[in-house]
Amino acid sequence: GHFLRGVLRRAFPGGLANIFVVLMAQAFMAIFGLSLDEISKDILEGLTERIKVKNLTVSVEGSASLISDYNMMVELVENLISNAVKYNKDDGCVTVMLQECEQGVLLQVKDTGIGIEKTHLPRLCERFSRVDKSHSKRIGGTGLGLAIVKHICAILDANLSIESEFGIGTTVSVMFGKQK
Repeated sequence: GHFLRGVLRRAFPGGLANIFVVLMAQAFMAIFGLSLDEISKDILEGLTERIKVKNLTVSVEGSASLISDYNMMVELVENLISNAVKYNKDDGCVTVMLQECEQGVLLQVKDTGIGIEKTHLPRLCERFSRVDKSHSKRIGGTGLGLAIVKHICAILDANLSIESEFGIGTTVSVMFGKQK
């Protein structure tokens, strides 16, 4: 997974590699028992420099395991955590909350970032959608992150919801249904 992602990122800069990883993962799904807390901690560790620059407090609360495709799960969690770091304020917080419950497994990524105005929420998961165009050049990225998350959720039959308050922060929730 990581080798392939590295090769694709060099061949297709600007986030297009992530789309290829998801499409290839869909074609060659490798289903494993996965620890979402371990995946989340690994991703946070990989973002250490960006976290230090903004002096963010990060945490993973709870634990949850599920049977799913490793590459898609990493891509989904990485997009959510990366956005929470990227769009956060200096001295802010990123909290990954995991819970196994009656309905299945709940993954929430909460930040104290810039937030999103309610009028922009419906279009947030569209490809290349950017709420604030002025952030695009300063922050970077392709505007594909949440579109990829939405696509992965559809493949994995998970429910995606986003709550946000402008200037306060955002919570993205993914509910993976009960596994048989």
